[in-house]
Amino acid sequence: MNDIYITLTGNVAAEPRQYSFDEGTRVTSLKVLTSHRYFDRKTGQWTDGEKVCFTVRCWRALGENVAASIRAGQPVVVSGKLRIREFGTEGDRRFMPEIEASAVGHDLRWGSGVFTKPERSGIGSMSKEMRDKLDEETRDWAMGTRPSRTPPCPTSPPRTRSSRSHRLRTPGRATPSSAPWARTTTQSAS
Repeated sequence: MNDIYITLTGNVAAEPRQYSFDEGTRVTSLKVLTSHRYFDRKTGQWTDGEKVCFTVRCWRALGENVAASIRAGQPVVVSGKLRIREFGTEGDRRFMPEIEASAVGHDLRWGSGVFTKPERSGIGSMSKEMRDKLDEETRDWAMGTRPSRTPPCPTSPPRTRSSRSHRLRTPGRATPSSAPWARTTTQSAS
């Protein structure tokens, strides 16, 4: 069976509920109400279309973060796998759309937010100082603004983009034989 991935926006219809299973796995469940809005040319106003309620299931760490962050009435964006739940008796079958979430967040079109990493405990945890240091190193690296800690080597001339691109695009230039892509094998006809 192929999975169908869906992203939806809507408002949380009720407070998220968190469940624990016997083996320790946790899941958070929430209802997200979404509706289609369209412009009615006859009245000249925006009109709410049909409302659809999705059950959203968030497993493990995502579920814990959702339970700590999301409240009823807040606008959210949910991304995950679409599941259709079937229930009811033979003559009264019902279907309910459900999302197995891979990501949930506040919809920032309607407000602002602040990201906070949760404190985790366990064998693989690290101290707050170590996490802050790692965050700072990662932020510098990700933003490309990391200051050079060692001065550039004075014996090697600085490379310029134009000289490098010229060197790469020179037609007929032989590549060094030590380069792996330049190695060729020849067979002799005997």
